Amino acid sequence: MNRDLDKKGNLKPLALFLSGGALFSMHFGASSMVWPMNWGKESGSSLLPAFLGAFITSLFLVVVGYIALARGNATYSQLTNRITGKKFGIFYACVTIAMNGPFYVIPRMSAAAWDSVVQAFGINVQSRVPLIIFTIVFYIITYFFLVSPGKAMDRISAILFPVLLIIVVAVVGKGLLNPLGEIGPRQYEGSPFAYGFTSGYATGEILCALIFGAVIINSLKHKGVSEEKITSNMIRVGIAGVAMLTVTHFCHMVIGATSASTFPNLSYTALYTAVATAQYGKLGGMLFCIALFMAALTTAIGMSSGCAEFFVDVTEGKFSYKQVSLAIVVLSIFFGSLGLTNILSILGPILDGVYPAVIVLVLYYGFAKDSSSERGIRAARWAMYVAFAMGMMDMLWKYFVKFGAFEGLCNIYTRLPLASISLAWVPWTILAFILGFMIRKER
Repeated sequence: MNRDLDKKGNLKPLALFLSGGALFSMHFGASSMVWPMNWGKESGSSLLPAFLGAFITSLFLVVVGYIALARGNATYSQLTNRITGKKFGIFYACVTIAMNGPFYVIPRMSAAAWDSVVQAFGINVQSRVPLIIFTIVFYIITYFFLVSPGKAMDRISAILFPVLLIIVVAVVGKGLLNPLGEIGPRQYEGSPFAYGFTSGYATGEILCALIFGAVIINSLKHKGVSEEKITSNMIRVGIAGVAMLTVTHFCHMVIGATSASTFPNLSYTALYTAVATAQYGKLGGMLFCIALFMAALTTAIGMSSGCAEFFVDVTEGKFSYKQVSLAIVVLSIFFGSLGLTNILSILGPILDGVYPAVIVLVLYYGFAKDSSSERGIRAARWAMYVAFAMGMMDMLWKYFVKFGAFEGLCNIYTRLPLASISLAWVPWTILAFILGFMIRKER
């Protein structure tokens, strides 16, 4: 008898909790651990509407992403191909997976972990050699977990999740019981909801969900879940993991809001390190360092495994899982050695540019009554094209502003509705979907 499954072939409560915990650990990562505290610090008394906006893009749509995979009964690349056609579908899927994999998100994990080590231990680094050595060791450990894809989530849930959970509860619990200060006003202009909504892009969680889907399926198969039960159990695991993320996101935002007056000039990793140090002294900084390392490692493992599965699928098995995993690890070592500041500055706007189209994809497959209808597919195709085009415009605008170029074009772009808050794609995408659905083509 399978100890993980009940009589109906579904995961038992303990197995569901551990699988949800592994999913939570992969999503939590360096970004979902650090970003919410900074959102709370900057939002202050406007914490609730900001949390609602961030909840949609970094939590709610993650569950919808898992539902989309389950309802579409296909991988991320296959869903994209159905909507946009094979040529653009493969191009877009490869770009997003590469950005959410070895070119941006995975290297960001080791870089963030290194920054926490430097700050927690007060290391004065003048050379890149220690960063490179740390990065190599980080990805050697990652590769160890990647060797057997079916066991990846089991190893995460058995080894990494308990350690991460204990450390997070320690930091969050004390932060809620003994706030470091009073909640002040928000530190930005404009809508708190829009701030939270667009800030949620930075975590890249929707794309993570579409990649982690393959990891979950492998894990469920390894546990003995039958094909007809894969869909329902994947959704259950997704809901369990995101429920844990929702609690930690909100708690970290509250702690960030109460720490603004104490640490007005700190943000992200530095802010979290300072909060942990204020709570537990020097030990607190080390505690955070360990927690961030564990969170970054679990995300790197999950992302690398999912990316490897994707590229094996796209290349139709021309390369083995281990070969692709090794290539991802090598690329991650290279980009991770650039350091966190360079990674965020150089590549961050690209993630913002590709994100809107994937939101359209998960919304369509998550909520469409008949996702295979000709009119629905056409409407979704038009919407994805427009969302991608507008996302690219937003990306270029951010690069132009960063480098002080093409001020005239920047001024024209900011006149578009919602452009100033990076949501110009929303009204045009909705219009494209409506037009695509209304137009009837004669056979």
